[in-house]
Amino acid sequence: MLQDLRFGLKLLWKQKAFTLAALLTLALCIGANTAIFTVLDGIVLRGLPYPQSDRLVTLFNTYPGVGVEHGSNSVPDYGDRRKLTDVFDDVALFGSSGYDVGLQGSPRRINGQYVTPSYFHILGVQPLLGRTFTEQEAVRGKEKVAILSEGLWKEMFSGDRGVLGKDIRLTGELYRIVGVMPDGFGVYGNDPRLWVPFAFEPRQTSDDARHSNSWSMIARLRPGVSLAYAQQRIHALNKAITDRFPKLKPLLENARFATRVVGLKDEMVRDIRPTLYLLQAAVAVVLLIGCVNLANLMLVRSQVRLKELGIRSALGAGRRRLGRQLLTESVALALLGGALGLGVGFGSVRLLARLGASELPRAAEIRIDGGVLAFTAAIAVLTGLIFGSVPLVHLFKRDLNQVFRENDRAGTLGVRAVWVRSALVVSQVSLAFVLLIGSALLTLSFLKLLDVDPGFRSEDVITARFSLPANRYSDDARARTLTSGLLDRLRSLPGVRHAGVTTFLPFSGEGNASVAMIEGYTLAPGENPPVPGWNTVDSGYFAAMGIPLIEGRYFNGSDSEGARKVVIIDQFLARKYWRGRSPLGGRLLRGIEKKENEFATIVGVIGSVNTGDLADRSERGQIYFHYPQYVPRTMHVV
Repeated sequence: MLQDLRFGLKLLWKQKAFTLAALLTLALCIGANTAIFTVLDGIVLRGLPYPQSDRLVTLFNTYPGVGVEHGSNSVPDYGDRRKLTDVFDDVALFGSSGYDVGLQGSPRRINGQYVTPSYFHILGVQPLLGRTFTEQEAVRGKEKVAILSEGLWKEMFSGDRGVLGKDIRLTGELYRIVGVMPDGFGVYGNDPRLWVPFAFEPRQTSDDARHSNSWSMIARLRPGVSLAYAQQRIHALNKAITDRFPKLKPLLENARFATRVVGLKDEMVRDIRPTLYLLQAAVAVVLLIGCVNLANLMLVRSQVRLKELGIRSALGAGRRRLGRQLLTESVALALLGGALGLGVGFGSVRLLARLGASELPRAAEIRIDGGVLAFTAAIAVLTGLIFGSVPLVHLFKRDLNQVFRENDRAGTLGVRAVWVRSALVVSQVSLAFVLLIGSALLTLSFLKLLDVDPGFRSEDVITARFSLPANRYSDDARARTLTSGLLDRLRSLPGVRHAGVTTFLPFSGEGNASVAMIEGYTLAPGENPPVPGWNTVDSGYFAAMGIPLIEGRYFNGSDSEGARKVVIIDQFLARKYWRGRSPLGGRLLRGIEKKENEFATIVGVIGSVNTGDLADRSERGQIYFHYPQYVPRTMHVV
């Protein structure tokens, strides 16, 4: 074998043009497969970095009857499901939030999460320093404790192991540091840098808060409990709870309310998994094209070497001995190409991160490790065997003793060899044509998406997010004053034509959907009430976004905090629920409790805005409150 290897490497060095062409082909083909497999392995194939991660599940409410296929959970859901001790080891509820963090000087904004203490127990990861939260700390008034991520600990405290017990200022309030978690800890996170306890308010735990879904939920199944059994128990629990509220029961049944129990990893990669499998299939076809190309080159090369092989056969070398020589050369060539492909793959992974792969779920786990190296080596050996076997089969069908009786050109241009080479070329072009068709269809789909009117003008629009500390802006009047002053200063800047604020931006992944009750509208048997998105904006938002007014008026100064409550609806709701009549002057409210002081009057109709997926043509409608009448503490400037 070593003799074959030395001889093969000498030939490859001698035939530099062939070797260079083959190595470049292999490097590109194997490198592409290595890069995509690295992403696929890190995101989809590899288990979550937690003990017995196959027992981790997520739960969420769905209302398919009103178009909500994937909702979230309420605080009462957490209390109910935690009682299923024969199904779950524990259940955790959590949400994301931004915090202004600073010890001295100007604070900076970081991402964090508020979690129930069970969150850490479920994931089963021990802190680097200190401890996790206790149940007593998840109580109002005792929740001013924090756990830092390893990165934030090193960044703000230089890795000081005496950080435990020190205070950190979060959005104007002091929190005592009780622990440090290793980097990469957490799920569904927007790269959380710290955690604080989720302390429920009394209104959040009441029955009135059922189906006020705003939080994510994870759980750990007990050993031996299947997903199917957990789903069955959750279904029975939902039925028992729904039966307790006869007023809500018809609405929930029409909405086909249910709770889904899904493996945590499956849910995290649900949206990206089909795309990654498609990409892996595409680069596998690229590799197959490369194999066909190299097989053709190897076939030509073997035809040129017929006299050499005939001499070796005449000196006593058997066909198996000659076959081993040729396969050794092809596998050696493939391994050299694989080594180069590994470098190409490493560079491609870094390029993919720059192109947006770092925003994918589990992006922190994308890395070239031992598994990826083994995949690259295996694919290199397999590639060498594939493209090396084609000339081998052709060679074994020839009588090598005839080589000496043929002239030089006849051996090279034999009819059989020409037919094989032609077949390889046809195969290569056919495979390439499949990829070209696929890429052309994807490009056309992308161009069509770009032509979809989102309902607003994105040109020259810039945004920023701000959050007002609750301790400094506890009353609405102070928040209104700050926001009004901010907008006045922005509008005075050179080049700024319009400025406004909104709670949610289109395509941001944020939103708040709730039931709307329309005064005077009678639901048909089996019909569900609308579940539109609800947003809070000021009078300048629609102009800044270029959203057209269809009927009525925009908000103005008369719609102040003390005036009657007003809303603007979109064209979709106007067409569906007023059916040719003007909705102006009509009234609606959020929720199903008909309280007179909660009704709002419709003063305008605007064009419908696509708030999520351009490829999704389904609509649910949007309702807009006026900012001075509803004052959230976190807003986007537009």
